[in-house]
Amino acid sequence: MKRAALALAALVASAVALGLQPTRPTPPEPRTSTAPQKQTARRLSETDKLNLINDCTRQVQAAHPSVPEKEVKGYCENQVKSHSLR
Repeated sequence: MKRAALALAALVASAVALGLQPTRPTPPEPRTSTAPQKQTARRLSETDKLNLINDCTRQVQAAHPSVPEKEVKGYCENQVKSHSLR
């Protein structure tokens, strides 16, 4: 019985000692900049413009199936043109 009590006391003492040890602060994670990154302007190739126009046309027609394709395509061409001039 003395052995069990001694073992229990040792176990409690080690648990208390572990609980009282100061924890080491973890190093802070590297910060990522929240400032906007300066992007270099890149001209769109004709292929890129056509892909954008086709994607736009497909998405707008899916959202507004009653609008004629010719109007949708014209809208998308204007959108791509206005954004490529910026």
